[in-house]
Amino acid sequence: MIVVSDTTPLSELAKVGQLNLLRDIFGQVIIPEEVYNEVTTGTHPAVSAVQSATWIEVRSITNAENVPILQDGIQLDLGECAAIILAEELGVDQLLIDDLAARRVALSRNLPVIGTIGTLLLAKDQGLIPSVKEVLDALIAQGKRISQQLYQETLLAAQE
Repeated sequence: MIVVSDTTPLSELAKVGQLNLLRDIFGQVIIPEEVYNEVTTGTHPAVSAVQSATWIEVRSITNAENVPILQDGIQLDLGECAAIILAEELGVDQLLIDDLAARRVALSRNLPVIGTIGTLLLAKDQGLIPSVKEVLDALIAQGKRISQQLYQETLLAAQE
């Protein structure tokens, strides 16, 4: 399975000590250099977690000129654009991306997307976590914005 991730799923799961769920679900996760640079800058909890994760592979984009071309026409950040371009180049099975505008762009380019919340639902289905609600509450406590509607829909999907 080929999985490319943007910054947010990595950083959000690292904040709540659940980064390894990505390894447990997908095996290996590939990130573009731009995402690696974003997620390993500063004092974020993801810095050491991502740097030490042997199951995260950093790759260069083959046609790097496509990133600013994509970014120029839309309001996405560098990491999101790089993840979308790398996902296209690799023909991914999943693109891990949370930003709604970025998800729309990825879907318009026929990329299969899943976000942090979808990953949590998979983790529960696979018996990797006992409760989606606990992780959602931890994410919210760490500052992740999740609408009340999405929160309720997620709990319903998780049968919690």
